[in-house]
Amino acid sequence: MSPTAPYPAPPAASEQPTAEDRPEMVYRELRELIVSGRMAPGSRLVETTAAERLGVSRTPVRSAFHRLLREGYVVAANKDGERQRLVVAPVTADDASDLFHIVGEIEGLAAFYAASLELGRREQLIDRLEVLNATLLKEARATTPDAHRAFELDIEFHQEVVLAAAPPRLHALHRAIKPQADRYARLYVSALTNRLDLSAAEHEDIVTAIDQGDPDRAQSATQTNWRNAAHRVADLIRAWGESGRW
Repeated sequence: MSPTAPYPAPPAASEQPTAEDRPEMVYRELRELIVSGRMAPGSRLVETTAAERLGVSRTPVRSAFHRLLREGYVVAANKDGERQRLVVAPVTADDASDLFHIVGEIEGLAAFYAASLELGRREQLIDRLEVLNATLLKEARATTPDAHRAFELDIEFHQEVVLAAAPPRLHALHRAIKPQADRYARLYVSALTNRLDLSAAEHEDIVTAIDQGDPDRAQSATQTNWRNAAHRVADLIRAWGESGRW
């Protein structure tokens, strides 16, 4: 039997969203639970339970479930003769590899544009990236690394490049796909903190290329970073087992 997914407590009355905002609020709450791992792979999503815990009607919950299904965060797990059951999507090596390669292509283009920025804006970006990457490397070398902090630093490093240079359509694509990859990125950082120095070194290649105003090299370095991460996390999942077995 699939475990029932946990849900956050409903917001206080003063924080209740408007009717127009509720579907988006419910979607974001549920997506964060999945991405953070608090909803484990295989956990069952139940409309009535989610609606009660989030303090909303079943209508925005149903809308959020359908959106999560379209975007691949949840899947239908039906047995013969049963009504459709939605469960949190399994964690698989192939899915991780696909997502990381897609994000690498999107962020590679953002890095290309970042390296093409005028000098002043490029220098400001480099200053931020160097601080973030130095902090990530320090965390990676700590006696007891803080995996959550390392994850946030890695996310912020890549986000800085996108925010600095990605045009609107590219930014929209990134917003749509990146949270799906973050589910695996959290796993990667948590389980492989002893290898984060490799990521930091790859980040340094990105920084150097942007600093030197070399768009092609910046794009290639970013793609390489994500491809290498795809191999590492896929190997980890294959070693530990797929779906909800860990």
